[in-house]
Amino acid sequence: MNYLGLDWGKSKLGIAFGSDVTKLASPIMILDFKTYTEAIEKLKELVEKEEVEVIVLGKPVSLSGKDSLSKDYNKFVALLEGLEGVKIEFEDERLSTKLAGQLNREFKGYKKVGDDDLAAAAILQTYFDRM
Repeated sequence: MNYLGLDWGKSKLGIAFGSDVTKLASPIMILDFKTYTEAIEKLKELVEKEEVEVIVLGKPVSLSGKDSLSKDYNKFVALLEGLEGVKIEFEDERLSTKLAGQLNREFKGYKKVGDDDLAAAAILQTYFDRM
């Protein structure tokens, strides 16, 4: 089964790809967008192309464990849940920054990556590690 990991932002998404066969997440891109509808359309194309069955979305949670969800995040989630044939899972993203730092060191010199796609890979890898 193929998975996408997403690190949500108001104007860009970090995106990672992984499979339940290898249980390894790899950063693939940062998607810049002007509207959430535009982002969802591009994600739909990627989901179809890569035959993705599950999207793992980072869920903003404060260090105290309370949800820190904004109206924008909730609006994006509602649109994302409208994608047919794709299951949406949520992953606490509190530790994704630390894991993203580790991934950055591993990819250094091999692949050009940014903070957002690394954070998406960290979110997806955390999800895989719990499987």
